[in-house]
Amino acid sequence: MESINYYKFEKKSTLKTVVYTSDKKTHFFKELTSIYKDIRSSNFLAVQMTKRDIQAQHRQSLLGFFWILAPVLINSLVWLFLNGSGVVNVNTPIGIPYPVFVILGTTLWNIFSETIQSPINSVMTGKSIISKINFPKESLLMKGLYTTLFNLIIKMIPVIIILIIYQISPSWNLILFPFYIFSLIIFAFTLGLLITPLGLIYTDISKVLTTGIPFLMYVTPIVYAAPTVGIFKFLFKLNPLTYMINDTRNTLTGIGTQSLIFTIGLTVLSLLFLLIGLVIFRKSMPIIIEKIAG
Repeated sequence: MESINYYKFEKKSTLKTVVYTSDKKTHFFKELTSIYKDIRSSNFLAVQMTKRDIQAQHRQSLLGFFWILAPVLINSLVWLFLNGSGVVNVNTPIGIPYPVFVILGTTLWNIFSETIQSPINSVMTGKSIISKINFPKESLLMKGLYTTLFNLIIKMIPVIIILIIYQISPSWNLILFPFYIFSLIIFAFTLGLLITPLGLIYTDISKVLTTGIPFLMYVTPIVYAAPTVGIFKFLFKLNPLTYMINDTRNTLTGIGTQSLIFTIGLTVLSLLFLLIGLVIFRKSMPIIIEKIAG
């Protein structure tokens, strides 16, 4: 049994002890209770690390927060140019101008892409301290999630601007937008969390993730609508992101949602696997720390 002491990061630091065991037996609900307590006690630390990382990333940058928007804007401009020049002829749903379709789609995709890589990237950036300083490692996950939420707020600026330019007034479906964003983030974060333990031990996992995500974009209705015929129609239907991205975009463009029940079910499953992923992450951290330190 391995005993680890750490300081609770609050305005007044108090000594607290957390015990990690390498026993084969896992009491699932007891683990969840301990995880909840650790997340709650280390929330202040997660917030401070988030502030530090955001400031460090943009302190010496002339363009500042623009770099958060750069991937969305550049990708959107590329596809707008290709479509406008006739190099490619993309199809979009009736009633949505292509600039609106592609900017909303690219923004949502960027949120998904950033979130799924958030757990492993957050732990990797803290690799130099996790083997030297005793603190709840879940705070690194929270730091990544907080950074994603901060970036989300920045990324919504072009979305609002393009909707105003094209005078698109969202309908009552707009009230579902927070739910769909929540669902997209939870789905992506859960996937990222489940592969994080292996990704920390085997660097090939993170490389496959980085390479595979751009490919997945082309079987998701990001810059063009889902095909109605052919093999790609089948691939789009198999992709759960097809339904989530379409409905999330529809809540902003005044078009009715079509897969609300599917998204609710997927969100419930994501939350269940998120809890499982947190327990796996917690149980695997002693092994990961040993590998990293060795």
